[in-house]
Amino acid sequence: MPLNCDSNTLLGLAQRYWHKPIGAFISVLVTMLIVKQLVGSVELSGILHIVIYLLSTVFVLVVWFFMNKIPRNSTGKVGFVACIKCSDEKYRDKIKEDFIVTLRDIVKRGELGKTFNFIEIPDHIAETINDHDDALSLLGKTKSHFIVYGRVRLRTINNKECHVIDLDGAVAHKPIPVEISNNIASEFRELLPRHIHFSTENDMMSFCFTSDLTEYVAKYIMGVASACSGDLDYAELLFRDVYEKIKNIRSSFPIISKLNERIPVRISSLYESKAITFITLWEKGHDQRFIDNFIININKIPEKFITSYQMLLLRSIGSFFSDRNIERAVFYIKKCKKYNDPVWRFNLAFLMAYKGDLQKSIQCYRICEKYQVAAETISQVEGFIVWILEEEPEKYQYYFCLGFFNWKIKGDLQQSLNDFEKFLSINHNNNFEKEELLATKWCAEIKKSLIIQPSEPSELTSFQRFVRVAKTSPDAAVA
Repeated sequence: MPLNCDSNTLLGLAQRYWHKPIGAFISVLVTMLIVKQLVGSVELSGILHIVIYLLSTVFVLVVWFFMNKIPRNSTGKVGFVACIKCSDEKYRDKIKEDFIVTLRDIVKRGELGKTFNFIEIPDHIAETINDHDDALSLLGKTKSHFIVYGRVRLRTINNKECHVIDLDGAVAHKPIPVEISNNIASEFRELLPRHIHFSTENDMMSFCFTSDLTEYVAKYIMGVASACSGDLDYAELLFRDVYEKIKNIRSSFPIISKLNERIPVRISSLYESKAITFITLWEKGHDQRFIDNFIININKIPEKFITSYQMLLLRSIGSFFSDRNIERAVFYIKKCKKYNDPVWRFNLAFLMAYKGDLQKSIQCYRICEKYQVAAETISQVEGFIVWILEEEPEKYQYYFCLGFFNWKIKGDLQQSLNDFEKFLSINHNNNFEKEELLATKWCAEIKKSLIIQPSEPSELTSFQRFVRVAKTSPDAAVA
């Protein structure tokens, strides 16, 4: 830069380089020249001159800092960052108007839009965002949750002038396993319209369509991230907002088809997660409110999505809790036969006992003996039986089940003896004659074992095996 520049030349340079540090320096020089002209004809002390120059310099630097700092998301809002650069200055304003402003209006509309804070990144910052790492860094600096970034170029395709849009994005979430985070990123890149071109002749309509797609994908991915971070209610709001907008769109566009297919599955997964949360809370204190919420959520899952092992178990439990529909509960449990796991067998044993079919119930428990059962499962099974005896004492046949469970699976001989004797003392009407004979026989066997108390039993229960393995190798004790 030549040293003999006049103030007009410096002013032009300050405007040109305003977004760079050199722009701040030039602006200070311009301010000094202006201040000198204003106060030069006024008689002031030397100290006052210095103060005026210092204040002017500070004012310019403060203005420069705030006009050039990276915008930040407001507290309590979901930050949505749009960082689009345009290689052609001629079309820059048009692209902002047709794409970014349209995207902002779309994101902000409706009740859900009130939760978003749309942040448009200035051109001078957008120019520095070239890859995914840059985008993540910018996302952190803006304290936002989602960023869509890319560029728009003019190219000649098939002898027509076209806009070419390259888009990518990133989403922030609470710390989650790396594998889940990678899956979110992979799904994001699969769905986002990453490379689109269209003629400049119908660019307004095309930009609007692209903005719509970007909004749908962004909210869907934010819903996935929210669900993974534990915010299930907000995730459901996002999924439903997108689904309501796309379910009636008649389009063969792959993104729309995939979203229409995936969102109902995602919503069902949310209900599953909520149901698990409520049943877990219920186990801690048996509060009926948690069961009510569990039933509400599990019943919201459409039948066609009740396919996974977890879903089948939950729907079976829901059938039992809602109206003691044992047949329906057994229907779901029997769909679990292909899974080599003791949990569904424990559940089936419980349901058979509720029906009064203790023979089939004990058959299930005998099969469970062969499994290495986790301590948590042992506790849950026993706790559930104890609860039903408190709720429905007329179902005293569960004392028979508890006796066998504590004997063969848990390995608690004294408690097993107590349970069998309790069963025998209540079974006055001989409703379970065969089981009464078995309980009498087993009580005698257990009493012998309690008297002998072998130091090293030749046969260990599954629970005893679990405890022994856990003591020697905690990592090996897996259900």
